Amino acid sequence: MDDYFSPWPVVCAIDFGTTYSGYAYSMRPDYERNPLNIEFNPPWSNEEMMTPKTPTCILFDKSETFHSFGYEAEKKYRKLAEKAQEELETDEDDDSDDSDDEKDEDKIEEDSVSEWLYFRRFKMNLYQDDMMTRQKLKKLKLSAENGKKLPALKVFSEAIKYLKNHFEALLLKTTIRDDCKEQHDTSVSTRKQETHSKGSDASVTESNDSSWSDDILWVLTVPAIWSDQAKQFMREAAIQAGIRDDHLVLALEPESAALLCKHLALTKKADDINVQMFEPGSKFMVVDCGGGTVDVTAYRVENNQALRELHCASGDAIGGTNVDRLFFKLLNDIFGKDVVIKFQTKSPSDWHELMRSFEVKKRGIGLKNPNEKEKEQITFSNLVGLFDEFTTANGNSKNAVSKRLQEMDLKKKIKFSGPKMRIEETYLTETVFAGPVKDIVKHLNQLFAEKDVKGINIILLVGGFSECPMLQDEIKKVFSDKTIVNPRDGSIAVMKGAVLFGHSAEIIAQKRIEQGHQLHDIGDLKVSECVVRKSRAFYGIATDVRFIEGEHLLVHRYTNEEGFVMCSDIFDCLIKKNQEMEIGTTVFEKTFRSSSTSEANVEIYRSDKKVKYCHDEGCQNIGNIRAYYSDSSQERRLFKIQLHFGFTEKIAIATDMTTQKTWKAKLDCLL
Repeated sequence: MDDYFSPWPVVCAIDFGTTYSGYAYSMRPDYERNPLNIEFNPPWSNEEMMTPKTPTCILFDKSETFHSFGYEAEKKYRKLAEKAQEELETDEDDDSDDSDDEKDEDKIEEDSVSEWLYFRRFKMNLYQDDMMTRQKLKKLKLSAENGKKLPALKVFSEAIKYLKNHFEALLLKTTIRDDCKEQHDTSVSTRKQETHSKGSDASVTESNDSSWSDDILWVLTVPAIWSDQAKQFMREAAIQAGIRDDHLVLALEPESAALLCKHLALTKKADDINVQMFEPGSKFMVVDCGGGTVDVTAYRVENNQALRELHCASGDAIGGTNVDRLFFKLLNDIFGKDVVIKFQTKSPSDWHELMRSFEVKKRGIGLKNPNEKEKEQITFSNLVGLFDEFTTANGNSKNAVSKRLQEMDLKKKIKFSGPKMRIEETYLTETVFAGPVKDIVKHLNQLFAEKDVKGINIILLVGGFSECPMLQDEIKKVFSDKTIVNPRDGSIAVMKGAVLFGHSAEIIAQKRIEQGHQLHDIGDLKVSECVVRKSRAFYGIATDVRFIEGEHLLVHRYTNEEGFVMCSDIFDCLIKKNQEMEIGTTVFEKTFRSSSTSEANVEIYRSDKKVKYCHDEGCQNIGNIRAYYSDSSQERRLFKIQLHFGFTEKIAIATDMTTQKTWKAKLDCLL
């Protein structure tokens, strides 16, 4: 195997989450000595706590230029909000004071919170349920807290760029071991020669010799249940962030967690994960409970320790942020939506503090305290603005809040004292947590009713929301006949597992194929150890066949250039729903004549049920394979498309049958 296809000296995995994001990484020599020697970003911190990941929020200034990400964005936005709130309160106290000079006015305008664009928890805008009308993600715009919009691609790419730059800066400051440095220098030289020989324009910025950017494999995590369109959107965002296309792979979130747990078990590095769980023949389910989605997959361990998917990935938008949604719904129910909006507008600092306070407090809700005799109360502060707005809306009645609680029969469950609101923990869990927890349990119950997963007795709980005590207790109660494993640091299991995926044989196989090579050319590559996945749907291409009277619809009948009567729009199924897809085996070749003298185009379709025509109900065009010719020939020519299924992304390889030139063709899902 030539040097270019040797493993990358550095693998960095970016876990881009709905609520929190971060990265983990390892050097190849460290991986070869101990695969679990994985580092992750230095702990992120604000004034109250340190966390392994930072909030997925991003701030742009009034000129729509990136300013900050994570806790830094939160801090800056909070300061802007505090200043705006102080100014509003000052104006109310003294409307006649207009003596500020022009410089101060300009400064106030510059620092006005209403001019800045603050985005949080925007990842779920990419989620598309199979029953939803497909939106055009390429044209999608996101709304900031102030209602202003930016292209989604810009928001996502700037967030990824921040994490990318943060890691590269860390890497340059870190003392590198001599053995890794030697491998790095050799590999950088080889890769640069290969890049220049191909004439590639994929590199966004040229790297100098002291930089590692030419030699990092970036792994970006995505939910397994995401559409092909959403996955490509993340790839495009990463490329726009400065990551080279050929240095980027996507990892499926629940699968990454499974890879980490398997390594922990086989190396006996975790007390809570038993080695018997990953013995050949054993089966387990991974439940990745994130902030936005819950992703579920099931596996069987093969004799060579490879993982074989038993059930294609399933899930829904039933993650931890639904708890937040119900909490703020409770506020709307008590005070009214209009009052809450006014509080948010006039007291932005207090509103931001309320959101942050709930995010912190919800982590401990449901924890059992044997020494606690009285019912626990959850306290939220700085709500004077909310109470005042409600009082004003109700005729300035001083007892307006008390009367409202009495009307809702909540006086014993919710109490107000000064600027504080105290909610009985039992009531809060029943109102806010119970629903989302039941939704997850319901989904698991439905899965266990299916024959493919009936025999599974082990459930791995990972993801940020998996650390919710209520969720853990409910799953243990409902599935008492099964072993429930919630690994330590379950919230970073995906991030660390994605690093292992980046070092795996599958990545070498993928890159080899993308360069037009065959897997049997690689002597020591253990493709059999790669994950065997299942297809979530029927996939096929649009093709034409000879028209048959009585079998084909007349609307699709036409006569081609050779005089044959043909039927168009036929769905030529390549992969069936729930079909196993083995890397190197699930490959399809089709030969086509180009539609023009400069471009070949093949339409790819997806359907959840068997269909005959590409435009039957439930069948959708998910993307086009576009292959552009490199010469100036004016003839339409034959070309061969080779489609590889089984990887985390579908790979298309085009071959010009005239010149025999082979290249990776782009599967464009952002139609």
